[in-house]
Amino acid sequence: MDTGRVGERAQCERVAEALGLPFRNVPLNPDFTAPARWPDTSGLRLILSFGNAVRAAQALRASCAVRPLVVQIGRPSHVPITDLDLIISLPQDDYPSGPNILKSAWPLNGASLQPLPVIPEEQRTAGTVVLYGAPSRQFYMGHTETQRLLRFATELARANGEPLHLIASPRTPPDLWDYLQAHAKTSGFSLYPFRREDNQFDRLLQTGSRFVVTADSASMLAEAWRTRAPVWLFPLPRRETGMTRAQRTLDALGLRPVRYTLVRRGVLGSGANFAHWHKTLIRGGEIRRADLPLSAEALRWRPSSHRPEEDLLRLRRSILALPGLQKERT
Repeated sequence: MDTGRVGERAQCERVAEALGLPFRNVPLNPDFTAPARWPDTSGLRLILSFGNAVRAAQALRASCAVRPLVVQIGRPSHVPITDLDLIISLPQDDYPSGPNILKSAWPLNGASLQPLPVIPEEQRTAGTVVLYGAPSRQFYMGHTETQRLLRFATELARANGEPLHLIASPRTPPDLWDYLQAHAKTSGFSLYPFRREDNQFDRLLQTGSRFVVTADSASMLAEAWRTRAPVWLFPLPRRETGMTRAQRTLDALGLRPVRYTLVRRGVLGSGANFAHWHKTLIRGGEIRRADLPLSAEALRWRPSSHRPEEDLLRLRRSILALPGLQKERT
């Protein structure tokens, strides 16, 4: 199910490629509803959906003469877990455990079945690279936050004696892009838009000496971490909604098990808990928090080790073990 979002499509495609089965993308409408006409479903055995595409995945399954499996990446909203064959919960998801739920340590774009090759230090010549996201449902991001980000990134690049690059994301709104352009002219950093037709993003991932990633994007954080270069997380102010306040209140009253039971039944939706995931990564020494003031020595930080990643291999095994797919595997 193709939602039209670059990161979501990339994660679905990475899982599909890892399975080694033929697949095709099915574009959904902008509101994630099903297209007017489904493609030919003969031989369809598995539907991969992401986030808000789950309803369309259920509609596609209902249209098939032979029931295909549905594997959902990311938390499904208001859908009983028994309606799905497998749920891959992402690390930022505030989602319960269950017999058909697998927890992934990282988002899956950029993941590999085999260990990724280590890029030699002499090939990492681009300098400091900022992966710049956008405001989201979880985070505020405006001119004030962007100004603080540029101040930190400039200090980081200066402490390491290297140039500064900033690349926007597909979600970066026009007003923030204009703001960045105005500052690039006076501050001397290199600025790049995100374009699907070029490989500037991939080139910077391959050649960046260190990365600063805005807190809104789990996907960009994962791709930066997989390079094994130092990764700095730039914090953003969190948004509060009535739902997040209600969830926090229930949890504070010791009612999280009740809330999770209702989520499993599809009565309640679930949210994201970026703060918990980010704190876990920082405590484990995987990334560092981008704060000033820091000494020049602290700004030259490098991670001491890189934890092996086996999520994609584990997910591949679990999906191919589902009833009806064993014969496809052979």
